[in-house]
Amino acid sequence: MRGPVLLCIQNFFAERTHQTKIGPHLSDTATLISGVIQGSGVRPLMFLVYINELATVLEKYGIKIKLFADDVKVYVQILNDI
Repeated sequence: MRGPVLLCIQNFFAERTHQTKIGPHLSDTATLISGVIQGSGVRPLMFLVYINELATVLEKYGIKIKLFADDVKVYVQILNDI
């Protein structure tokens, strides 16, 4: 990925903040250091990009991974407990 698409995605994640509202009360603003904003249209795509790369890397090391929707199961057989 490069050019305008990469710039758009970088800008989307840069300097994001979050605030929670309960009734009429607002929390302090917090800077987000990871993750994707819930409800954003790009969230499902960014999750898939991240999780597919994770699966590829782990499988190279013999670690089994199962993906379903937004759930991940990772498991490995331990042959020696020393």
